[in-house]
Amino acid sequence: MTPLLPTHTALYEFVGSCWANAPKIALSETGFKKDKDVEWVSINLAEGKNFEPDYLKINPAGTVPTLITSDGTKYQDSISAVRQIIKLAPHPPRVDAHTSTSIIEEIHASAHDPNATLLFAINDEDRKEKSNGLPKGFLEGRQKALDKLAENPPAEFKDFLLKKKKDNQQLLDFYITEPDDSTKQAHYSQGQNLWKSVGIAIRGVVVQALQKNGGPFAGGEEPSEVDYHIITWLARTITNTGVEPGSPASVAIPKLQEYTGGHNIDPAIGKYWDAWLARPSFKDNSIH
Repeated sequence: MTPLLPTHTALYEFVGSCWANAPKIALSETGFKKDKDVEWVSINLAEGKNFEPDYLKINPAGTVPTLITSDGTKYQDSISAVRQIIKLAPHPPRVDAHTSTSIIEEIHASAHDPNATLLFAINDEDRKEKSNGLPKGFLEGRQKALDKLAENPPAEFKDFLLKKKKDNQQLLDFYITEPDDSTKQAHYSQGQNLWKSVGIAIRGVVVQALQKNGGPFAGGEEPSEVDYHIITWLARTITNTGVEPGSPASVAIPKLQEYTGGHNIDPAIGKYWDAWLARPSFKDNSIH
């Protein structure tokens, strides 16, 4: 069967984006070819390109992914983009009535947002590492773009850009200035709560989903729609613990356990992780 997405369908993405990985995996798993069936358009989040008016007209939230199909319909988040990819896929995943898609919403909950666990420190040591690493550099690149865009913003995006500028500056200041103790503790508490929520999700809904159909995937022997979201979230969450991307479960899971309170993590998570590491869709898209 010939793929139904024509060449002028576009996926707006960024190599460093977490949630853009979900439609990338979905495209690979369901039989689409990059740049043959779907054009990939890079929006450099580290340079704030997602806040430029031309992109905000495509996605007013200033986020990636955005999938635009041949009829001009825009799917402006990973949940709707993945769902549409599956509808058009030459080889859609098997749909299992026992797998609830409610876990997708749970995985996307802000309480354990992987973008937040990347940017929020949990203690002084973590703050120092983030100050000397990717988080500070990412925030600086965004701030430079937002400062420039906020000088003369289009009326329709003015409030949005000014708020983004203020919020980003506040987080950046935490890393480039010396905040007082109360500010530090409030920040660390937020970071610690994020990781606590990660642990609850992993030991709860994720394990339950993986066990329901016999594993190793939530879809059973093969990944399903739910899996495209779980692995996207899990991969970035693991990377945020400091583990090298692509590390096996024997390395990744102990670190994840440490960051989420030290309690045991069901072996199903490690099996799931290693099963994904072996899949071309994971390797070819450099999921992390």
